[in-house]
Amino acid sequence: MRRISSHPCFAAIGSGLLWLVVAPGAVAQSFSGGDPFLAQTWESDSATAQFSPHAPLPDSTAVFAPGAAAPWTWHLLPDDLVYRSYLGSPHEPRLTSAILHESDAGWLWELEVGTRVGLVRYGTPDGARPPEGWQIDIQGAAFPRLNLERNYDLDAIDFEVGLPVTWRKGPLQTKFELRHISSHVGDEFLERNPGFMRANYVRDSLVFGVGMFPTPDVRVYGEADYAFNYDGGAEPWHFQFGVDYSPTPVVEWLGWHGTPFAAVNGELREEVDFGGGFNAVAGWQLRGPQSGRLFRFGLQYYNGKSLQFSFFDQHEELFGAAIWYDY
Repeated sequence: MRRISSHPCFAAIGSGLLWLVVAPGAVAQSFSGGDPFLAQTWESDSATAQFSPHAPLPDSTAVFAPGAAAPWTWHLLPDDLVYRSYLGSPHEPRLTSAILHESDAGWLWELEVGTRVGLVRYGTPDGARPPEGWQIDIQGAAFPRLNLERNYDLDAIDFEVGLPVTWRKGPLQTKFELRHISSHVGDEFLERNPGFMRANYVRDSLVFGVGMFPTPDVRVYGEADYAFNYDGGAEPWHFQFGVDYSPTPVVEWLGWHGTPFAAVNGELREEVDFGGGFNAVAGWQLRGPQSGRLFRFGLQYYNGKSLQFSFFDQHEELFGAAIWYDY
């Protein structure tokens, strides 16, 4: 299988990503006014005033509400994200615990230990809904699979790290990301399957994603992922697309706002002749009133090539229950 060694370009690409955020500052400032879609102001009990970084903050009852757009300024370590993870994608940085039944392997415990945080933003201040501007994030996740039929043996684990540069204005958002994925088979699995041919599946790729909100509750998205360095059966192109339904709050519980949610996601991979997988999730979500983070619980159905890249050419059908914590 062809392999391209391009690791020395990481530093140059990283510098380019930083330039993408710094250079457009003056242009991005011109976008701050006149947008009627989800524009923001400070609103208090007594009056509504346009936000100014040099003015004193309003009282503690102030909230963001539709109105004139907040100005774009620099923010170090912002609390929220401009481009959030896809709710229906099984390979996103979040916390996950899913008990799923596979038609051949039996009961599996699909876990994820991941996070994604903002490093710097040129855009609206924390608390704006939705946050807008340019933002650089950093993310990482591990995706272990434990076999409940085999005394919790580790069958396989995938690792992912990424450096996304994101942008949002009104209903449109984009993402450009440098991403690394590698997969490893568990020792216990190799002991049970001595004839298994282990492949060093790895991808270093450039990712471009676009999301559109036809309404504030619905996102439609697509993403193209091109690997410039790959091995172990991987091929250059991956694509994914889907729809997230994550409505505005209707119920408050312990300060969190609860609503139903649903999402579907499709993925195409070149290494399996552009086959892939279909994932669907649905259930109930609680939204943090300040951070916008989600705690979700519900059902998951997956049909397609394995969620674990160590078994990338094997088909599996999974169904079960899961909880997710999304950044």
